[in-house]
Amino acid sequence: MSPQVLSHLLLGSLLLPPLNLLLMMLFGLGLRRRWPRLGGLLLALGMAGLYALSTPMLAMWLNRGLEVYPALDAGQLARVDAIVVLSGGKKPAPEYGGMEPGADSLARLRYGARLARQSGKPLLLSGGAPQGGEAEAAVMARVLRQDYGLSPRWVETRSDTTLENARYAAAMLRADGVERIALVSQGWHLRRALPMFQRQGLEVSAAPTGFIRYDGGGIAWYLPSGRAMQESHSALREWLGILFYRLKGE
Repeated sequence: MSPQVLSHLLLGSLLLPPLNLLLMMLFGLGLRRRWPRLGGLLLALGMAGLYALSTPMLAMWLNRGLEVYPALDAGQLARVDAIVVLSGGKKPAPEYGGMEPGADSLARLRYGARLARQSGKPLLLSGGAPQGGEAEAAVMARVLRQDYGLSPRWVETRSDTTLENARYAAAMLRADGVERIALVSQGWHLRRALPMFQRQGLEVSAAPTGFIRYDGGGIAWYLPSGRAMQESHSALREWLGILFYRLKGE
């Protein structure tokens, strides 16, 4: 694991739920004897935060400002030269005998395969190995061939971050004269990712997938769930990433 990736993981753990709220609650417990009101307030805020972030309603609200691009339409797809699919993690899969794409990667890969079949446009898969081992794009390429019967034209395996996805993928595309792409990732990721590809001189159409939506409504959207907590965490991490790159001027 590179020092850059490790620092991002550590900083994210400290600044994002659930650890930041758990630390707040522990701090509140420590203050209760000397400053009972302050300690009680911190405990209450921590518990309220954990509850709110685990509700579908807040998960959808946090992602609403990130999912700024609508679904790709047929006209946009017809104008691009290639389809770029960004990786979103991998995981050990004993039942398959090796590494497989994580949930985010698999959702992106499925949608990228659908677009490729609809348009006949070539695919570029982008993603390195931020935590070591096999590159995520290589894992995705194997699954693309085995499960979808498609082969990517390009496989970019050096990138550890979204910014590096953009830089390395753009260099491969430019070498083949490609200037217009459809960029596939989760809707919440494209607000940050798409401008990075544009700054590499590419004309980019957003191809979002995995919109944060829940069936039903009413009281069900206020009941806590592990899925909602995960999606709230992803949204907050993305907002933190946007702030980080703005401060860096990238």
